[in-house]
Amino acid sequence: MEEKLLQEQQRTNELLEKLIIQNQDPYELLTIEQIHKEKNIGINTVRKMFNDPALAVQKYTTPFKVTRKALNEYMSIKHDYLSERE
Repeated sequence: MEEKLLQEQQRTNELLEKLIIQNQDPYELLTIEQIHKEKNIGINTVRKMFNDPALAVQKYTTPFKVTRKALNEYMSIKHDYLSERE
C-alpha cells in the first residue's frame, strides 16, 4: 500500500513539473547561472552556449541574458561541439 502511494506521489510530482515548465514565460530573460541551476548543465557548457553565435544572447546587458524561447529553440538542435572535451 505504501509503495503504491509513493508511486502515485511521484507521478503527481512529474505532472506538476511538466505543468510548471509549460507555464513558463517564453520571454523571461535567463542568465548563465540560472540556466546552469535550472537545466542542470555544467557552468562551462552554458558559457560555451553563450559564446555560440547560433544562440541569440543579449550581450549589452550585464550579466549576459537569453530568452527562454531562444534557449529552448537552441537546445532543440543537436550541438556536438558542446560535448567535446578540449
